[in-house]
Amino acid sequence: PGFSSVPGRATMSAAELKDEGNAKFKKGDYAGAVKAYTESLELDPSQHLCYSNRSAAYLKLRDSAKEALADAQKCLELAPDFAKGYSRQAAALQELERWDEAITICEQGIAKCSKPDADTLGKTLVEVKNRQFIAQLQGCWHGKVTEALGGYDQEMQFLDHCQVRVQVLGRSIMGQFRVDATKDPKHLDIQVTSEEIPPGMPPPPPVPYIAKVDEQGMHLCCPYMKMERPDRFGGEGYCLMTKGAMENESDASVRNLSKEEQVFLCAKEVIAAFPSRRFEDVHQQDTEEATREKVMAQVKFETSIFKIQQKFGEELMKEVLDAAKPGAVGVKGLAGTPELEELKAKIQMMDANPEPMQAAPPSQAGQAREQGPSQAAGPAQVPSSPPAAPPTTTPAPFPTALVVSIAVAAAGIFLGGFLILKRRRE
Repeated sequence: PGFSSVPGRATMSAAELKDEGNAKFKKGDYAGAVKAYTESLELDPSQHLCYSNRSAAYLKLRDSAKEALADAQKCLELAPDFAKGYSRQAAALQELERWDEAITICEQGIAKCSKPDADTLGKTLVEVKNRQFIAQLQGCWHGKVTEALGGYDQEMQFLDHCQVRVQVLGRSIMGQFRVDATKDPKHLDIQVTSEEIPPGMPPPPPVPYIAKVDEQGMHLCCPYMKMERPDRFGGEGYCLMTKGAMENESDASVRNLSKEEQVFLCAKEVIAAFPSRRFEDVHQQDTEEATREKVMAQVKFETSIFKIQQKFGEELMKEVLDAAKPGAVGVKGLAGTPELEELKAKIQMMDANPEPMQAAPPSQAGQAREQGPSQAAGPAQVPSSPPAAPPTTTPAPFPTALVVSIAVAAAGIFLGGFLILKRRRE
C-alpha cells in the first residue's frame, strides 16, 4: 500500500488513516471517521477491519444503513470467519427492518465462528428476534376479553421505549412491557403502573402473557385463576386483538328517543345492572376462587355501567344518578316513578357506610392516544358505583397477583387492594 493522494495527507499510510478514523469514531465524529476509513481503503482495499469499522460509523449516521450493510458484506467476503462482520451485518439489517435476513446471518455466524464468538452472536440473535417481535407489536390494537374475564373491550397501544398504554372502561393506564421472542409461544410481560396504589401497597406484579401476531391480528393469552403463564392460546384468558383503535360505540335507537324516554330507559338499565345485594369485600383468608368471584362480580358490574354510559352518554347518566340523591330535584321522565324509588334503594344499599373518596377526572381517552405517555388521561368518571373498601390490614400478596392475572387492563381498575368502582359518585 502507498500513501494518500489527498492534498495535505500525502504522507499518511493506510494504517495511519485507519487509526485516524478510529480516533474520530471515539470522539463521536462519525462523518470524519467514514472519510478517514474511505481514504484508508482507497490505499488498501483488503482491510476487513476497516470495512467493519466503517460499517459501524455508517450506522451512527442517519439514513446510512444501506452503506453499513454493504461494508459488512464486504468485510465477510474478505474474512468469512470474522465474527464482528456477522454482527455488523445483523445490525445493519435490523436498522433496515429486514429481520428474517438478520436472523439468518446470525445463525450463519454461529455455525462458522468459535465458541466464544458464537455465544456473542447468540446474544445478537436474541436481540434481533425481540426487536422483530416488538416491531410487530407497535401501534394500537383492540379486542374484547372473554365473558369469564368480564367481557369488556380493551385497547393496547405499544409505544417506543417499551412503553404501553392500556385503555379499558374509560381509563387510560400506562405501563412497561418486555418480550422474549426466543420462547415458543413468545412471552410478553406487561407491568402496569398507577398513582392509585395506596401507601404501603406493593406495585402489582407483571402480567405474564403469551402472544403472537399473524394475519388474523394479535393473539394474547393471560393467566386465569393462577398467576402462571399460559402455554397455549385459548381458554378464558384468550383475546384476539385487531389492529387499530377502539371505536366509540353509539346506539342509533337511543338517539331517536325523546329526552324523557332516554332518562327512563337509562334508569331501568342502571337498575338492572345493580346486583341484588352489596358486593362482598375481599379478605386475606379468602381462597383464590372466592377472591376471583368477588372481584369478577365487580368487574362485570363496572363493565355494565360503562356500557350504559357509552349508550346514553355521561351527562345523561349523571342526571339519572343525581336524581336519586336525597333532596334532588325531579328529572322529567323519572320523577314520581317506581323506577326512581327502586334506583334510590339500590344506591342506598350499595352506598352503605361509604368511605370518603375523591372524584376521578373525566376520561380523555382520545387525547391520551394522541398525546402519548407523558399526558395519558386518568380514569373515566362513571357517575355511580358501589364502594369496594380495601381490607383494613395489609393484604397478602396473592390477591393482588390474582387480580392482575385476570387481565392487565383490569389491573388498572383494581390496583391497591381492589379499588374498583370507588371513585365515582360524589
